Amino acid sequence: MSRATLASSAPPSPTIETAYSWWVAAVTVLISSISFGAVTSSSILLLPIARSLEVGVGSLSLVHASAMAGAGIGSLVLGRLLDRYGFFGIALIGSCATAAGLLFASVTTSLPLLCLSFGILVGGIGQGTFFSPLTANLAHWFDRHRALAIALGTSGQAVGGLLLSPLLRLSAEQFGWRTVFAWYALLGGASLLAGALVFRRKPPVPIQIGSAAMPAAATVAPSTLAAGMPLRRFLMLAGCFTLSNAASFIAIAHLTAFGEEQGFDILIVASLLPAMLGVVLVSRLSFGFLAARFGVWRVLVAMSAIHVAGSLWLAFSTSYHHAVIAAVLLGLGFGGYVPGYALLVRESYPANQSGRRIGQIYFFSFLSAGSGSMLGGWLHDVTGNYAMSFAFAGAASAAGLLLLLLCWQLTRSAPPSCASRPAPIP
Repeated sequence: MSRATLASSAPPSPTIETAYSWWVAAVTVLISSISFGAVTSSSILLLPIARSLEVGVGSLSLVHASAMAGAGIGSLVLGRLLDRYGFFGIALIGSCATAAGLLFASVTTSLPLLCLSFGILVGGIGQGTFFSPLTANLAHWFDRHRALAIALGTSGQAVGGLLLSPLLRLSAEQFGWRTVFAWYALLGGASLLAGALVFRRKPPVPIQIGSAAMPAAATVAPSTLAAGMPLRRFLMLAGCFTLSNAASFIAIAHLTAFGEEQGFDILIVASLLPAMLGVVLVSRLSFGFLAARFGVWRVLVAMSAIHVAGSLWLAFSTSYHHAVIAAVLLGLGFGGYVPGYALLVRESYPANQSGRRIGQIYFFSFLSAGSGSMLGGWLHDVTGNYAMSFAFAGAASAAGLLLLLLCWQLTRSAPPSCASRPAPIP
């Protein structure tokens, strides 16, 4: 019998994936979209809130920075709780915290209280739940399509930005930002609670292969799983993620305000961030297929290079057309590198550490997101425009790419037990 005939007659390898796995993935996209819309609402409504509270753009950027810093700390704590207790209880707490934070923000009259509501409730507990732990939990439901699952889990940033950004901005023009926050708290909080019910069922246990419990489609050698990623390489990856994400969130936090300052029409202004995040959605959904075909490292480097091009283009943008091109390039890069880092980390550690390990890598991304939005606002207030802010974003993105290339080279030259290389499935 020929080798081809043997291959065709072999039974398919077992998998933990079921129809319910994909239902969990769909709900994950929904609730991550709502959570991301909540945590970025202060940036989307930056100028209306700044005028109402009579504060500068740089000062109000502290709200988003507080939310991102809180989310980073929350992801560390909640990631460990995920590994120990599961996701259902965490999801209930995150839903209530998001709704309470937005309600409190709708009635506050001071900047410090607004920072607290976003930093502790909307960001720290809400986004701290519905990003890193949410992504790690979703990965437990997949083995064959884990790259696609992680890409789906992080695509809520794109869906939330694409659908909710213009809705929030245009609604604020009609009803005011306080009313928008209040309605978002009620409708969004109810949707998050409903979505949390899906996680009452626990993820499937890994399939037994021989004497060891491992996923059927595991892509990391057992020796790699035992040792994990070397600390130096993990910190280098964290540095790459930090630099790229700081650049991304300078754009995400200030692209709408930049359009308003340039005098673009309100409909055009409201479409800039959705244009970027709409491309993020396409890029993020494509990531799983590209990573399976070309490898995670190659796709991650390519997306980071595109991200550098978008950051530099934005630094020299003076018209709506230039800003749209920059937004598209930034969206392509941002959409690819976020799930890329999570997948690298997920496949370098045992499954029972995935919550805290993904939480650790995203901790750096949250801190850089907050510092990027804050630094972009501060440079704007110092210089009077966004030229210096966007120039810094371009430099940070380029530095992140160079560090990533160095990390890739070290990984390729490392011995197999430390390089997280794929192992053949027994």
